[in-house]
Amino acid sequence: MELAQCILDVHARSADESTAFPASPVLFKNGYVYPVFKDEADNWLTTDEEGFQHIIASDVDTITDDGWFVVHFRLL
Repeated sequence: MELAQCILDVHARSADESTAFPASPVLFKNGYVYPVFKDEADNWLTTDEEGFQHIIASDVDTITDDGWFVVHFRLL
């Protein structure tokens, strides 16, 4: 398990949207700390503010190798 601090609010979006909209629900809040776990497929998962699991990095051995992760989180 790792701990990751959100550094940029992450808003919900549908699978066919290329960007999130600020009016959409916030999944991960700036400044909040989330426990992160790695699964057997090299996906890194955490739980959002409502208790739903999300992949926040994928197909990497080290979470900081994922570009999306480093824009939105930092390891503690």
